[in-house]
Amino acid sequence: MIDYGLHGKVALVTGASGGIGRAASLVFARSGASVLVCDVNEAGGAETVAMIEAAGGKAAFQRCDVSKSDEVKAMVAAAVSTFGGLDCAFNNAGINRLGDDEYDDAIWERNMGINLSGVMRCMREEAEVMVARGGGAIVNTASINGIVGNGGQPAYVAAKHGVVGLARHGAL
Repeated sequence: MIDYGLHGKVALVTGASGGIGRAASLVFARSGASVLVCDVNEAGGAETVAMIEAAGGKAAFQRCDVSKSDEVKAMVAAAVSTFGGLDCAFNNAGINRLGDDEYDDAIWERNMGINLSGVMRCMREEAEVMVARGGGAIVNTASINGIVGNGGQPAYVAAKHGVVGLARHGAL
C-alpha cells in the first residue's frame, strides 16, 4: 500500500455514510489516520466506523448536517476533542436532485445550503483549527458539473461551480 504520510494524523470526512465518502474514510484509516466519520445518516456512519475498526483503524461518528453552522462547529470541535486536532478534511457531503423544478425556491435553497454553503461552513471551521495547528489540507468534492453545465440540474451545476471557486480562493 502507498504510504500517504498520515500516521498519527486526524482526518474528517463529510458524507461518509457510503459511496465516495466511505471509501475515502477507509483509505484515510488504512493510511494510519484517525477518522471522524460525519453524515446525517447515522446508521450508514456507524457502518463506516465499524468497517474502519474491524480493519484495525481508529474512527468515531459525528452526526452533522452541513447546512447548519452550529452542527459544523460541533463537528470540527468533535475532531479536536476526540482525536486531539484536525490535519485533513474531505468535504464530500452533497445532494443531487434532477429536474427543472430545481428553480423552486425551497429546492434551490436546500441544494445551495448543502452543496455550496455547507462546503464554505466546513472550510471556515476546519481552516481555523488547521491554521492554529500549523497547517493542514482540505479537499472538496465538486464535479465535472463544476466546470461545464449539465441540462436539468441548474442548482447542482451552480453549486458545484461555486465549490470550484471556493477551493481556488482557499488555495490563495
